[in-house]
Amino acid sequence: MNQAPVLEAPHPSGEILDVGDTVQFDGHAYTVSLLQGPRVSMEPCEEGVDAVTGLLPVLVAADDFAVLDRSGRPRPRPRVLHRNGEFEALPVRVRAQAREWERHVKQVLHQQMPNIPAATAPRPEYDPALRTLQERYAAKAGQLRALGRDVSAATVERKCRSWRAHGVMGLVDGRSTRRGSLYGRTDPRVVELLWEVMDAEAKAEESAGTAQRLWERLERAVARRYRRELDDPLERARLRVPRSTFYKLLRRLGVTVDDVTGTLVRRTARRARPRPPYTPTVARVPGELVQIDTTGLDILAIGDDGRPTPVEATIAIDIATRSIIGEMIVPRQSGDGPRGARVGGRATRALDAVFTIAQALAPVPGRSGWSPLTLLDGSDLPYEELLAADPRMEGAAARPVIRPRTVVIDHGRVFTGSVFSCACAELGIEVRHARTRTPTDKAVVERAMRTIKTRFSQYVAGHTARKLELRGRHFDKQPLWTIDQLQDMLGEWIALQWQQTPQGGLRSPYTPGLVLTPNQMYAAAVSLTGYRALPQTPGDNRKLLPVQWVSVTRKGIRINNRTYDLGDELAPFRRPSGIPGRRGRWEVHYNPYEPDVAWLYDHRAGEGQDPWVEVPFVFRRLVEDPWTERVWEQATAAHIAAGGSVRDERAIARAINELRERARRGHAPARAVVPPPFRGRKLETSAPHPDPRENLPDLDPAALTPYRSLDVPAADLFVDPYPPQAPKPPADDVLVALDWDIGDLDGLPPDDPDRPGPDAGTERR
Repeated sequence: MNQAPVLEAPHPSGEILDVGDTVQFDGHAYTVSLLQGPRVSMEPCEEGVDAVTGLLPVLVAADDFAVLDRSGRPRPRPRVLHRNGEFEALPVRVRAQAREWERHVKQVLHQQMPNIPAATAPRPEYDPALRTLQERYAAKAGQLRALGRDVSAATVERKCRSWRAHGVMGLVDGRSTRRGSLYGRTDPRVVELLWEVMDAEAKAEESAGTAQRLWERLERAVARRYRRELDDPLERARLRVPRSTFYKLLRRLGVTVDDVTGTLVRRTARRARPRPPYTPTVARVPGELVQIDTTGLDILAIGDDGRPTPVEATIAIDIATRSIIGEMIVPRQSGDGPRGARVGGRATRALDAVFTIAQALAPVPGRSGWSPLTLLDGSDLPYEELLAADPRMEGAAARPVIRPRTVVIDHGRVFTGSVFSCACAELGIEVRHARTRTPTDKAVVERAMRTIKTRFSQYVAGHTARKLELRGRHFDKQPLWTIDQLQDMLGEWIALQWQQTPQGGLRSPYTPGLVLTPNQMYAAAVSLTGYRALPQTPGDNRKLLPVQWVSVTRKGIRINNRTYDLGDELAPFRRPSGIPGRRGRWEVHYNPYEPDVAWLYDHRAGEGQDPWVEVPFVFRRLVEDPWTERVWEQATAAHIAAGGSVRDERAIARAINELRERARRGHAPARAVVPPPFRGRKLETSAPHPDPRENLPDLDPAALTPYRSLDVPAADLFVDPYPPQAPKPPADDVLVALDWDIGDLDGLPPDDPDRPGPDAGTERR
């Protein structure tokens, strides 16, 4: 263990200060009157100046602090002598030479060599009673020359003085501690260029290579940057690094083999590791700091088409209480096309991140089938106080409601887009970006995602493990869950396990040995900060949805190849909106998970008027099943592949039904019903319709009067105004027209089929 630093002590007592010393502080002279531990009291030497009482480290750290001698001049400030800390970091050979010189110096100054009893008589040439100090210097130099070392008396004197001033570090060879010795004889310019080459490789995320490739790239970089200096032979010798020296330089710089030849994941993780000293992320009140991130969940689920699909989760966690205040599971499917322009893919979108943040503003209702332990009324949260402040807490899950103040995000496209940033601005949330390729800036949420995988994902059917070589066989043929079922199970797990399990990062400052759960930490914090409900109206939730700026025409408005119309009610909006910078367009919000309705925002609405106009999709009645914008895109692609037009919305709406029917028939023969398409979290965007019977009084059976009885026969109620009549014989002119003789009819019976009827002439004509 390193020894405490020792102060070079010109002071008689060996300390920085002593009682009675005169010091200079804050432009005045003081006399030290009291020293008690770290506290010091000083009396002024001048009139009109107040006495000073404070801490000794603060006094010494002042810029004008100085200990004055008898003549009033500042004494030299004591310097710290390096002991075992720096000395033990030196090479073994250098330390051995310094220890050897220390034995010789002690013999010259202390009469005896170390480890020799003090009662032993000193050698005559080093006896202070017989020899002066200069004679002892000369005797030690003669002794060393006799051993074959070229040492003079001046060298021995210099070593003794250096040992008195700096201790054993004064005897260390200066060439081993000079600046730049870490690089050996390598020029510092080459070292800086080496770091640039390694940073360029790390930024490009290249494949692993050998150290020889790095050396060759360093040589080319030196030739490009210092092509003029290389014309000088001396400069060329300094800038050229031999291969053997290059490998030694890597070891001196702490660059290991894995830094050059390791896997990309290992190299990225080592580069992102923060530098010590490590400081934890601290937040004092709930919502002060929230971290959000998206990671694959290592689970297969049933997709919209009935096929197995991987999923990924987005969670938001509060730093002060370690509570998960929002979660979202979405399917993850790769599309066709280059990166950034893929078609048909599906992953977490900005709206999913907005839904995750929006969950934190309202209680999560308990679901049927959940354990009773997941409910708020039986948890460590103050149920009675929260219910009195917010009636929505009745029947809610055991999860706190926390309004985020600051959200820490990474540089993913999900969080850096305008949808997420505008939604956070609407909610009054500050967005803070983490450093690039530094996952430790969001260490809490990264560790939470790892815990979800180990404590939740591996127990769910369809677990795929984190690596391909760790997966089992036929895992995709297990009875998989739907995405909505996974969302329901994850919500129950958070309320039952995560929120009620003690975590090492939650400790009371008064009882450090007591580990708290997230719910217990929130209960302790909310008692100090208080709880204030923040109910979101349907209009507030609509503002969080993606926005489109459209023009209102005679046919309505168009959003992503869909037409929305409301008839004559949109007539006032067919003229320019008058919003600066929007070229007369209107603001329209829509939900990609429920695209059958859009909301037009009227910024000209007066006080007390509803500024929202609900505009339905014109062909929404043709779609039988629930659908989303992703289903619309798939139906559009199928319709175009069959030779259809992208403008034929009616045919695309019918194609959605065909896709759903094909999913039922073809992709899931073992399942009776294909689940509805994934529609995300429910966001209340429609105002509840009032019940027309809500204000009606209760009926009293005794007050009801029966209807009057019939006062006429029932047969008279149904009298036919056209009674049946007997058939009439045909007229004579009809028979003549038919070329029939009237006498011919005499021999025919009335029921004979050949006898013509009364309408025979009409039929003939």
